[in-house]
Amino acid sequence: MKQLLLAFFFFCYGNTIGQIVRISGAINGLSPKYIVLVGYNGVEEFPIDSAYVQLPNGFFQLNTAIPYSGLYKLLIEKGQNRSPDKYIDLILKPGDDISFITQYPHITDSLTITKGEELQYFTRFTKQYNQVQYKIFLLEDVLRKYPSNDPFMSEINKNLSRIQSEKKTIFQRYRDARFPLANRYIAMLRQWDARGSDFSKGFYQGIDISDTLWVHNVLLHQKIGQYYNYLMAENAAQDFKNMNKSFIDQILDPLKSNELLWKNIFQYLVNAYKTMNYPDALEYLKEKYLTDGVCADPSQSIDIDQILQSLNALKEGSYLPNAVLKAPDGSDQIFPKDVPSSKANLLILWSSGCSHCRESKPFWIDLYNRYKQNGLTISALHLESDVGLWKENIKTLPSDWIHLHDSKGWNGYAGVLKIFGTPAYVLYDTDKKLILKTYDIKEVEEKIKKLL
Repeated sequence: MKQLLLAFFFFCYGNTIGQIVRISGAINGLSPKYIVLVGYNGVEEFPIDSAYVQLPNGFFQLNTAIPYSGLYKLLIEKGQNRSPDKYIDLILKPGDDISFITQYPHITDSLTITKGEELQYFTRFTKQYNQVQYKIFLLEDVLRKYPSNDPFMSEINKNLSRIQSEKKTIFQRYRDARFPLANRYIAMLRQWDARGSDFSKGFYQGIDISDTLWVHNVLLHQKIGQYYNYLMAENAAQDFKNMNKSFIDQILDPLKSNELLWKNIFQYLVNAYKTMNYPDALEYLKEKYLTDGVCADPSQSIDIDQILQSLNALKEGSYLPNAVLKAPDGSDQIFPKDVPSSKANLLILWSSGCSHCRESKPFWIDLYNRYKQNGLTISALHLESDVGLWKENIKTLPSDWIHLHDSKGWNGYAGVLKIFGTPAYVLYDTDKKLILKTYDIKEVEEKIKKLL
């Protein structure tokens, strides 16, 4: 299986297997579990090799061929289910052996590397940066929680300014020309750090996207996720279809000069929209980009039609499946079988902790008030496990709605409908046949207008 994963990686990215790298270490205090060396191909993490950690000193050794020079993770697995408990960031190059000792559970702070100068350099930077960043996080948290006119706040602001200056000094300190690979990763972090979370000037403002090392750095994907959430928060009109088109264009179009990164981010977006069940976005990716000169590459191995077919298993005109859900009085309700229906019936899937749901409530109520005289019915399905919180929150919604609760959450009726985000909308007719499944309330209203 390991060879198959590596073969797939090399086929897609055109690399050749480098020399064997020997990674040895002792993780003191770790019970006998596994360590796993993990790479990153720009879309997902993939395992390269693993080793058993020996007792009593937590010693292990890996002799493995690495597919690229760059950033890796060494996952330290603890527990019977072999789930990652800690990890170490490693910069690896073919032929560059690594040896280290660390004290579990304080892995990062206690990491001592005896080989691999570039890794030593990168680890020193990471340790100092994380320590300063943690202090900044604590001080900013205090500023958020306490009144700005509190006399104590002036002292907090002084300390915050001092530590932020200290962070700038750390970035300036780590510019050793002997370690170009580590410096490139540090530069990536420095760019985002200087940029912050202000996306008002565009996503890539101040970011050098020409470096192919972005392919092996999950930081870019984290920022893409932050940007998507930023756009969602800004999208008060709930026009998700056009928002997704704009988002895709802003992410992909500037990358065409970096072909390797473009292909990876394209596939990343396809996978993300598949997970979120956004067929409209997948259709847009297919129509605008799949035949593009940059993307027309068989090695991309993306069959959007197949993904869409899978997502659209519940198609327009098919009967909604029934599910046993809970009513506010605790009784069982078979939905949609036991629910009265008309020409237009809307199921809203929501949760109390969803900020977009809270922001959307006025739109839901306004929609209902304008169309209820024409026969619109609304059922609201709550997906969180906290029944008390659900009952408290439905007080803010019309009492003549059909309120339902699914204790299985995403693994219940939402999973059957292939809903992966909230708020989501399912419109069906008097025969309980699907008319529309979407995340866009405007699209719902357009359909309701035609039906009523």
